Amino acid sequence: MKPLIRTIHHLSCSGGTVLSKCIASMTNTIVLSEVHPNHLRSDFNPYDPVQLLLAQTNLGENTQLRHQIFLKRVIDAEQILRNNNMHTVLRDHTHSDYLIKMNKNEIVSRSSLIEVISENFEVCSVLSLRNPLHSYASLVHNNWNSAVDSFNEYCDRVLMMLETYENLGALIIKYEDFCKQPDITLMEVCEKLKIHFSDDYSQKFHTILMTGDSGRAKGSDKITQLEPRKFNDSLLKEAKESTSFNKISKLYSYEI
Repeated sequence: MKPLIRTIHHLSCSGGTVLSKCIASMTNTIVLSEVHPNHLRSDFNPYDPVQLLLAQTNLGENTQLRHQIFLKRVIDAEQILRNNNMHTVLRDHTHSDYLIKMNKNEIVSRSSLIEVISENFEVCSVLSLRNPLHSYASLVHNNWNSAVDSFNEYCDRVLMMLETYENLGALIIKYEDFCKQPDITLMEVCEKLKIHFSDDYSQKFHTILMTGDSGRAKGSDKITQLEPRKFNDSLLKEAKESTSFNKISKLYSYEI
């Protein structure tokens, strides 16, 4: 029988960090934040010579080798945590799958993370979604949209992501629902991830250290829906004309 591992997924600027902190506040639960089998970094990393080796040489271009090393590390981490009666949750760097490739037609409708780990683990997953108009406005504000030509194209990529995780049987939740009713939403998340819901999470989540904690809610001890970034008339016009945003809006009850 395969061991169980949990994964959580979301795009940048969609409230994923505060959700991840809340999940990490549950009993005996560790969230390993922003992992991805294809995202190598060559910057300061004193503890991990293998990561530096792959990032600094063309060995990192060897997909089989890269995935083999990544999988071994996930296996080791899960085993250590299981031996200490802890649950492993992998927070995927979903941005790497959907918002880095310049040509959206090169995006493959799959989760790179789940694809690599699924032969060795039973996987249960949660995907969170924020109103694409609001997440895109924040993405542009942070200059993280270099691979995305337009708002409609961004929504095309969001639709690809939604289809992928629907097919994988993931629980899909809305950031807005989480902010309005965090207890109810987190109970659903914990049930899907097969972890115990701890009602004291609201006193602990803001103390959890988490990568990606760079947004306006950093350090806040409140779960509140942030006001969307201001967008100009041009973006509003794009949103009204976007066929892909219209599809998402109908599916998830979003409005401009």
